[in-house]
Amino acid sequence: MPLGIMGAMPEEIEALRPHLTGVRVTRRAGREFLHADLWGTPVVVVFSRWGKVAAASTATELIVAHGADRVVLLGIGGSLRSDLRPGDVVVAERLIQHDLDASPFFAPTEIPLLGVREIPADPGLGRELSGAAAVFLREDLPRTADPAHAARFGLDSRRAVTGVIATGDQVIFSSAARARVLERAPAAACVEMEGGAVAQVCFEHEVPFACVRVISDSADEDAPEDVAPFFAGLAGVYTVGILKCWLGRER
Repeated sequence: MPLGIMGAMPEEIEALRPHLTGVRVTRRAGREFLHADLWGTPVVVVFSRWGKVAAASTATELIVAHGADRVVLLGIGGSLRSDLRPGDVVVAERLIQHDLDASPFFAPTEIPLLGVREIPADPGLGRELSGAAAVFLREDLPRTADPAHAARFGLDSRRAVTGVIATGDQVIFSSAARARVLERAPAAACVEMEGGAVAQVCFEHEVPFACVRVISDSADEDAPEDVAPFFAGLAGVYTVGILKCWLGRER
């Protein structure tokens, strides 16, 4: 059974392509699914597109049509904590949809009919990916990142943490929007647009799920400037590096 790998940015999938062997491409549901071997592990790699609906559709396809028995989502996210800076890594312990509100029938952020407000990520996958991220940050990132990016973000001293990830269908690029997310999800470490939806799909299909987010900005007015290097290649460096450390250790 293959490992499903979802990239929240097309740049991340392109960064993985040179490392895939025996690639077989399937086009379905408007997506390009890459069946391949990645450092000794059978995988299906796909760009999810942005937002909860697109991510949920992609995750369902991975599980139902392509047989993925584990799903990992990687991408960037905005920091919701003052101690998390661009270049740090957050591995999800739990995921919450901060923009979900079916009140008065259900409490804000509660998923209707599931009876939960947060969905846990798989603890085993989380431990493995946290360890891989720590190794990557300590040993590989300083020498693989663009020197200008490394100097700008202090990439020789970044860290990996576990925590709550908040998901919603908004790009959070203002202090006011950031405050609204924290009002709904005060324990969240970072905010993004896909993880909570994929977590729900995997929860309902009983498939282990993990989410890894690289902090690209502080989800405020400075975010557009900070996020640019991650679109310019830095996000792909993280995706390739973390997966290589993880799958290389699995073999």
